[in-house]
Amino acid sequence: MTGPETPIAPRRTPFVAAVGLVVATALGLSGCGGSATADDLDTSRTEVVAAAQDLLPGIVEALGGEIEDAYGEFRSGGDGVVDRRQYDVTVIVTGADGDIDDLVAALEAAGVSDVRASPMGGASGTHDGLTVGGSDPGGRDMGLGVTGPYLHVADGVPRDTGREQIALG
Repeated sequence: MTGPETPIAPRRTPFVAAVGLVVATALGLSGCGGSATADDLDTSRTEVVAAAQDLLPGIVEALGGEIEDAYGEFRSGGDGVVDRRQYDVTVIVTGADGDIDDLVAALEAAGVSDVRASPMGGASGTHDGLTVGGSDPGGRDMGLGVTGPYLHVADGVPRDTGREQIALG
């Protein structure tokens, strides 16, 4: 350019900046999975199953119930953009006696910490980074479970959507 003219800087409005941020975020997230591998998922599954086998039979016994069914499966979570999975073992218990206070006591006796009763019924706490809890034992059937943390899974890791029976005892 010649003369006193100077280049005009492009105007950036808040709207343009916001659109740019949204596009950059979308491009940054697309195709960018987490870091958890299939081996990490297997490790999480193994830890959850071992904790369920170690903790849940004693909790069931303390509540005077019997295990009717025990199964494990990966559950998905998140916003549909990020692949997050956690392994969960669920136990269906029949014949359990007691109330929420008895469930809290049974969880604490099993070594579960930070146990809290839920206003919706049931109680849960943590054990070695896993969530352990159950529904109200006063009902016809109750559920107990151990759940691992959500893992942010890398792109291309296959999904295992099947439910498997878990031996407890």
